[in-house]
Amino acid sequence: MPELPEVITVIKVLKDEDLIGKHFVSVNVYNSKLLKNSTPKSLNNFLKNETVKDIQHKGKYIVFTLSKNKILVIHLRMEGKLFVEHSNIEEKKYLCVKFILNNNTTLRFYDSRMFGTIHIFDNLEKYNDSSIIKKIAIDPLDKNFTTMYLINALKNTNTYIKTALIDQSNVSGIGNIYVDEILFASFVSPLRRVKNVKPNEYILITKNAKKILKDAIACGGTTISTFESSNNHIGSYQNKLKIHGKKICPICKRKTAFTKVNGRGTTYCKYCQK
Repeated sequence: MPELPEVITVIKVLKDEDLIGKHFVSVNVYNSKLLKNSTPKSLNNFLKNETVKDIQHKGKYIVFTLSKNKILVIHLRMEGKLFVEHSNIEEKKYLCVKFILNNNTTLRFYDSRMFGTIHIFDNLEKYNDSSIIKKIAIDPLDKNFTTMYLINALKNTNTYIKTALIDQSNVSGIGNIYVDEILFASFVSPLRRVKNVKPNEYILITKNAKKILKDAIACGGTTISTFESSNNHIGSYQNKLKIHGKKICPICKRKTAFTKVNGRGTTYCKYCQK
């Protein structure tokens, strides 16, 4: 968390708050652990006087295209938050990085767990050639995400289907919450081995991945614990969750099962999902 719907929601909010067109004045780094290929000084030098031209995503990464073809990449990981705030607004707890912009505006990166990451790239070529970007697959909202794509992406693995779907080198953007929902909607157990998933089930998984992520985006994401796309703005898709975190299956009305898959808490119905 955040997953693809939350990342897209954050980007929408950043755009709505007119971040595009603003330029960086300076950067204050309070926790350099987040900087993966820079130092506080080099990050400041890299961003100074650069203008935000566009904001997109690559999987769960938020990608800022800057002037002079520079690229700033931020991953929120588990608890990260990016808020556009007026410089006079009091800073909250867990502020890790403050990007000072023109017009008394700041972009503040809060992270209580400090798992978030910041990368910088001098140009598009270095960005595309970076190890963090090269391994990221397409996401379910990409036009090239088809049933055949998914079958081919998973054909050389025989792990659990849940494990395969949250592997960002197979499919990007899906995490623990949405994979539970996708597999439940497709009547496939998260403990099924990939080799035992049938072609008609891949069709369902592909279809439901697109539908569920689009629905979640329309709801502004899912807020189960701490996700906020801006100050005091939370998602509402948690109200539509069918299986994740539920005690009773909405279909058969029997008790759901809970287990760990690769360390991830997993809720499913052992009667409806085979």
